[in-house]
Amino acid sequence: MSRSKLMAIVFLTWKAALRYRFFWVMLVMLAFTIGGIPLLVKDDGSAEGMTQILITYTLSMITAILGAATLWVSAGSLATEIENYQLQMVVTKPIPRWQIWLGKWLGVMSMNFILLLFAGGVVYGMVEYRAKKLTRDALEQLEDRDDQEIYSIAASSQIMPYEIDPETNRPKLDDNEQPILRDIQEVRKDVAGIEEKRLRNTVLIARASIPITDEIRVGNNEKLDGWIESLKQQYLTVRLRQVLRMKNEAEQQRGKKAGELSQELDSFEMRQAEIQIEEEIRNYSQVIIPDGRVQLTFRKPKGWKPADDERMILRVYFEDPKVSFKNDNRYGLQLLCGPTDQPNVVRTPDGLTLDARTRHEFQIPTSLESNREEGDRQSIFDENGLVSVKLMNWDQGEPDRNYRAQLKVPFLDNRGRPGGEGVELMYHEGGFAKNYLRALGIVFAWLGALAALGLFAASFMSFAMSAFACLGVLIISFCVGLMQDVVEDGTVMQTYTEGQRDSSYVDSYAVPAFKVMISMIKPVKDYSPIEKLTEGRSITWGELMRAYGYIWGVSGLTLGVLGSFILSRRQLAITSTNGGGS
Repeated sequence: MSRSKLMAIVFLTWKAALRYRFFWVMLVMLAFTIGGIPLLVKDDGSAEGMTQILITYTLSMITAILGAATLWVSAGSLATEIENYQLQMVVTKPIPRWQIWLGKWLGVMSMNFILLLFAGGVVYGMVEYRAKKLTRDALEQLEDRDDQEIYSIAASSQIMPYEIDPETNRPKLDDNEQPILRDIQEVRKDVAGIEEKRLRNTVLIARASIPITDEIRVGNNEKLDGWIESLKQQYLTVRLRQVLRMKNEAEQQRGKKAGELSQELDSFEMRQAEIQIEEEIRNYSQVIIPDGRVQLTFRKPKGWKPADDERMILRVYFEDPKVSFKNDNRYGLQLLCGPTDQPNVVRTPDGLTLDARTRHEFQIPTSLESNREEGDRQSIFDENGLVSVKLMNWDQGEPDRNYRAQLKVPFLDNRGRPGGEGVELMYHEGGFAKNYLRALGIVFAWLGALAALGLFAASFMSFAMSAFACLGVLIISFCVGLMQDVVEDGTVMQTYTEGQRDSSYVDSYAVPAFKVMISMIKPVKDYSPIEKLTEGRSITWGELMRAYGYIWGVSGLTLGVLGSFILSRRQLAITSTNGGGS
């Protein structure tokens, strides 16, 4: 019986949305947005760039439109019914008010499900259409090419132009011992599909990162932590003297005499100096000097069983500290990969030069042919599931660059932990369709939290006030970065007096409030699927479940419990200011 009451509330929510044409207006807006954006935006001319822009802008606009509409309809559906005395007629029925709240939420989310499914399906269809159009357009361009030219293009593109014997895995031979060429139409299709294949290997794919361990070795094979600690102890005394001298100079400028100057630093100043020198040494540890090296270790994910011919992707990014912009200079950087006891079984060619400030990708086999008589393949991971990646700076300079460059490879994150953007090892986790579906799932989770927020505000405020409050929360969510800066600085002030940051009486209220807002909003924003989707990164099922666990299990459930409790305690009696009735 309670289920039928709950579904009745869902039905009434749908009826109100259709009566006010909300559902149909949203369909039109989404269709116009999805169809219009690809015609307005400009890309870099590459298939990858156009696809990334298409996914980014369409999904961002879909999320923004559905998010704003969810807040409006959830707040309006409850607050308007209270203000128009419609909900009073419902509560006279034997139905708990928490079921009214839940029914409203289910009604809004069922509409969001259909709208998101429609919009997401259209975007997916557009992406697939553009991907396959690359092959169709290339086939038209290759129609006038002769067969010999097609075979030549295939050979230069590493497409096998010969028929392969499945038993020997070698080209079949004719009576004259010459390799037998494949059918020209099949080769033509393979050549025409080169761009589509590249797109599906870079953007339309789900690649997951192989976790990096704390085992990092630098210099003469020293562990990074020990190396940083030894340098810190070596230079900390010098830094403390420098800080004390600067403090004395500042005191002299304020009029203190020589005998009144500070003789030592307080505990806060000593800790600040220690943190600064740790940060400087940590940044320097990511710089590979000429003929230097750094070795990172990655752990094989549990449950991943790669095929013999499967390949991983090693992504590398580096900078020249002397050049603060992207230029045409090329630098010598060699990469070696293998088990921890043989970290050089796979290596890039000698003399390879790469440009800085660019993400370079290399294919790394998961196994190699073994020299054993059994013919078993040798895994690139050791018996503990570890694989090492070594980077060596073999830069020799260039004619227009008269120095051997130091190369900064940011393999640490902002907190000094392994996992920066400098070195990343990835594997093929799945296809684009599954990854795209999981991305839509996270967007749906966001919409659920926004629906709960709108209903929560409408539980104790008027429609105008609840809409204003929800809009304020959305604006605040875009300022998380600024709030983090204030919390880290400990003040809202951005000015300095005599080298010290100014403070304000507002800090005692603003900083704690910002800490609470960051703890509530930032985890929700961190589950952003759009960036990962456009970079071909995997959105794992674990990430999807964690997103629902936090967004719905924590944020949504908290708002739901509070909203239904407030609604159950709210006075809904019809009052009259003229008649004095109650």
